[in-house]
Amino acid sequence: MNTKLKRCTVLFSIEKLKTCFFVCAVLFSLVVQAQKVVAVVDSTQIKIGEEIKLSIIVEADSTASVVFPQEANEFLPLELLEAYKVDTLKKDAKYNLTRKYGLTQFDSGKYYIPKQKILINKKPFYTDSIRIAVADVPVDTLKQKMFEIKELVSVEKGSSNWWKWFLGILVLLALFGAYFYYFVFQLKAKEKKKKKKEIPPYDRALLQLNELDNSTLLLKSEYKNYYSELTNIIRQYIEEEVRIDALESTTAELIRKIEAQKQAGYLDLKEETIKSLKNVLQTADLVKFAKSKPDDAIIKADRNLVEYIVVETKEAIPEVSEEELRKDEEYRLRLLEEQRKKRRFRNAVIGVVAMIITFGGLIGYATLSYVKENTYIGHSMDDLVDGEWITSEYGASGFTIATPQVLKRVSPIKKPDSIQSPVNSEIFQYQSYLAPFAINLETLTFTEKIEITADQITEQILKQYEAAGTTDIVVKYDEYESPRGVKGVKMYGSATFNDVQNPLGTSQKRAYAVYVFEEGIGVQILRLMYAVDDEEGKKVLDRILNSITQIEEQQ
Repeated sequence: MNTKLKRCTVLFSIEKLKTCFFVCAVLFSLVVQAQKVVAVVDSTQIKIGEEIKLSIIVEADSTASVVFPQEANEFLPLELLEAYKVDTLKKDAKYNLTRKYGLTQFDSGKYYIPKQKILINKKPFYTDSIRIAVADVPVDTLKQKMFEIKELVSVEKGSSNWWKWFLGILVLLALFGAYFYYFVFQLKAKEKKKKKKEIPPYDRALLQLNELDNSTLLLKSEYKNYYSELTNIIRQYIEEEVRIDALESTTAELIRKIEAQKQAGYLDLKEETIKSLKNVLQTADLVKFAKSKPDDAIIKADRNLVEYIVVETKEAIPEVSEEELRKDEEYRLRLLEEQRKKRRFRNAVIGVVAMIITFGGLIGYATLSYVKENTYIGHSMDDLVDGEWITSEYGASGFTIATPQVLKRVSPIKKPDSIQSPVNSEIFQYQSYLAPFAINLETLTFTEKIEITADQITEQILKQYEAAGTTDIVVKYDEYESPRGVKGVKMYGSATFNDVQNPLGTSQKRAYAVYVFEEGIGVQILRLMYAVDDEEGKKVLDRILNSITQIEEQQ
C-alpha cells in the first residue's frame, strides 16, 4: 500500500512539473511573439562607397515604446550616411515599425554590421550581425597614364576649433566698435558743449534763459530742477564775467564776494541789484532744500530778475583793455591745448591697454591649447566629455575605437637589428593629469603562432604595476564582450599609482581597467585609468567600450 502511495506521489509530481514547464513554454512563446526584432539588408555585396540600406523591423504592441539606434558610431566599422524616418504599418492589434539606415564603407574587405540594440519598453533586444563584402572598383591600369610617385609633403595641422576663433574675433570687433561708437558720440557732445562755450557769457546766459522758458520743467511741477537751472545760469555768468568763484559758493558767500568786488571798484553794481540777486538765491535755496513750492507769480518774477541781474552786471563791469583781452585769450588757448594733450594721452593709453588685453588673451588661449595638446597637463574632464571624439583604426586586424582625444604613437624600446623579435608592438596613448584620465592601447602582432593567453597578459601587466611602485592594488577579473560582439578578458579595480611625471603629485589613487582582446595572431591591450568615483570618467569609459569593433581579417 505504501509503495503504491509513493508511486502515485511521484507520478503526481512529474505531472505537476510537466504542467509548469508547459505553462512557462507557452508564456515564453507569447513574449517572443509579442516582440519581434529583425535586421535585413538590401544587398550583402557592394562596391567601395556604394550605399547599402539596413532595415530594422520591429513588431510590437500599439502601446509599446520603441527606441531605434541613434548614434553614427553604433554602425562602425561601416559609416552612416543617413538615418531615414520610421515607417509604421498597423497589423491587427500590433504595429510593424521599420527604420532604414544608409551605410557604406570606403575600404575593400569583409565587414560585419554589428548587433544593434533596440529598446522596447526600456527592455533591450538585439539584432543579428550581418556580414558585408566590400569589393574594389576594378581599374584598367593599361589605359591610364602613369606618373611618378610624389614625395611626402608636410602640412600644417588642421584645426576644428575655427569657430571659436571666429567668435572671439567677432566679440573683439564688437567691443572695439562699441568703444569707438561711444568715443565718437562723446566727442560730438564735447564739441557741441565747446561751441556753446565759445558764445560770449552774456549772450550764452540769455540763450540759456530762453531754453529754460521752452522747457517742460514747470509743466511737470519740477520746481527744484527749474530753480537749479535758473541759479546755475546766473552763477555761471557771474563766475565768467566778474571772475569770482560763484558755482561753488553758498548764497551768503557769493553776496559777500560781490560786495567786496564793489567796494574794491572792480564792479559798479547797484545795491538794489545785489539785493534782488540775494532774494532769488534764497528762494532757490528754499525750493531745493526745504521743498518749498512758490507761486507762479513769484517764479515768473524771479526769472525776470535773473535776466535783469545779467543785464545790470554786464553794464557794471568795467571795460577790459586790449592787453588784458590778449592775455586772457593766450591763457584760454594754453588751457585748451593742455586739455587736448591729456585727452590724446588718455585715449592712447586706453587703446594700448585694450590691444595688450586682446593679444594677451589670444596668446594665452593659444598657449593653453598648446599645453593641453602637447603636454601631460592635458584637458579637463568637461573638455573630454563635450569635445569632438575621434574614431581610429589600430593594428593589422582593424581594431577600431573612438576616443575623446587623438592617441599619439609612443615608440617602444627599439631592439638591435641582430635580434629577431617574434612580436611587433605598437603603443598609442593619451594622458591628462588635469582630468585625471589616461588611455593606453598596445597592439601586438605575432610573426608566428605563440602559446599565450589573455590571463598571462593580465598577470604580466599586474607585475608591471607592482614593479613601478604601485600599492594598494585591488584586482578583479571577468570575461568581457563589447556591445558590438568583440570578446576579451577584463581586469579592473583600484590602486595607488606612483608617477614621477605627474606635476600635481607623485602618488595618486586611481580606478583602472585593462581589456585584452585576441584576434588570430594579434592581441590588443586597452588600459584606461580615471579618478575613483568619477561619474564622468565612467561615462567616457563606457562610450569608448561601446565604440570597440573588429574588422574581420581580409582573405
